[in-house]
Amino acid sequence: MAEFQPLNQVRTLAADNSGVSYFASQVVSLLADRNVKTAAEPREQLIAGLIAASLSGTKAAFSGLLTEVKRSRISLAALSDIYIPIAARRMGQSWLDDELSWVDVTVGVGRMQSLLREIGTAWVADQAGDAGQGTVMMIVPDREQHTLGPMVATGQLRRYGVSVCLRIAPSFEELRSLLATRHFDGVMISVATKEKLESVTKTVHFLKTIMSSPIPTVVGGAVMSRVEDPATCTGADFSSNDIGAALEVMGLKFDAFCALKRA
Repeated sequence: MAEFQPLNQVRTLAADNSGVSYFASQVVSLLADRNVKTAAEPREQLIAGLIAASLSGTKAAFSGLLTEVKRSRISLAALSDIYIPIAARRMGQSWLDDELSWVDVTVGVGRMQSLLREIGTAWVADQAGDAGQGTVMMIVPDREQHTLGPMVATGQLRRYGVSVCLRIAPSFEELRSLLATRHFDGVMISVATKEKLESVTKTVHFLKTIMSSPIPTVVGGAVMSRVEDPATCTGADFSSNDIGAALEVMGLKFDAFCALKRA
């Protein structure tokens, strides 16, 4: 695999998000049209354009991507839930195949995460001004290399009208304080690798110990493709990558039309 590069160099490159900000502002306005249609199969040209733009980071590259988005007439939801995850996985595979360097993949995926954050303002339930459909805490364990997966899930939850409290590598004291001062309908923990399951087990046990009244804990993420039943391994109440199924376990009935409005 390609060589690693100094962390400060990665940070310098990742800080250039001018192209991301330009694209996000344009695409949110463009895809606000409720008549936008999404192709049944992802368009390869759009995936390739997203990868190229994320690697470049320039306004010119994202301008070309915007042209392809207009041609494809995809929705914001499809861009976030389908195209960005596919592009990120392909970049990771390109690193494994020695076609991209580690810094290329790290910076490129970082720009995709920035893009998710910016276009996510179109459907953030916490600022939507309506009653919402419940509140969920999303936990990302310590030292996860990338948080793109949890960010995609967070976007989906907010489109369902669910308010999300996202915490990355929270300490037990932080979790204790949150549960003491805020009401949550459930806790989701996004796990990428089997190696994290031991620490997740400790987190689940701690949460159940300090809860004044039981609330469901759900484990999901990339680990679902590596472990048959993460819930059994960790003591969680449920494990799934299906947001709808997770919300049902929490007793939250989401409104499909509400989700469609935010797409």
